[in-house]
Amino acid sequence: MKKIDFSALESNPQTIEQISEVLASGGLVCLPASSGYKLVADLASPGAITAMAQAKRRVKYAPALVFVPDDGWVDKVAAAVTDEARTLMRRFWPGSVTLLFKANEDLHPKVRKPLTKAKGLLGVRVPDDDLWRRVLDGFGRPVLVSSANLARKHGAQSVAQVKKNFGRTVDLLVDAGDVRDAANSTLVDVSNGTVAVIRAGAVTEQHILDALAS
Repeated sequence: MKKIDFSALESNPQTIEQISEVLASGGLVCLPASSGYKLVADLASPGAITAMAQAKRRVKYAPALVFVPDDGWVDKVAAAVTDEARTLMRRFWPGSVTLLFKANEDLHPKVRKPLTKAKGLLGVRVPDDDLWRRVLDGFGRPVLVSSANLARKHGAQSVAQVKKNFGRTVDLLVDAGDVRDAANSTLVDVSNGTVAVIRAGAVTEQHILDALAS
């Protein structure tokens, strides 16, 4: 595992290029986020998707989380994007609202099938964190994101635990020290032509309803 100190991201712009190169080669990257470290893989790479599942020792996939550079990518990864979904995208992206969609049939079958095995859905979001914005802008296409912990285990907030669990499987780690466990994103199911708040988080259910009513 190669390591980049978080402080180096500001002093050396080439570090973002390093991250992009690892992702483009099918490698795994681990990045800090407000809610803990996250594993990151190129959504377009079946090999990278498999490598992430193997690294996490995950037998069954949970609903997959996809970060996109901007809302223009949503139609490429999601199916049946409703007007209500677009309203929420305009109001809350970049930000802490994850929208659940049915996966686009145009996704590579070796990507789509394992990621939708659990419930047939993809969670999609444009994050507002500065590091993630720079990585997504630099890489230029969607990534698969998953908490940096082993299946049914905790530890994604501890950089020492992340190194212990993924030292042999992650290619590049951005080390920001231990990170706090912040509020989860709000999870909204927009997959069936209706809107249902599945999990309230950083954005309240009332804010979701107000956005749709305005």
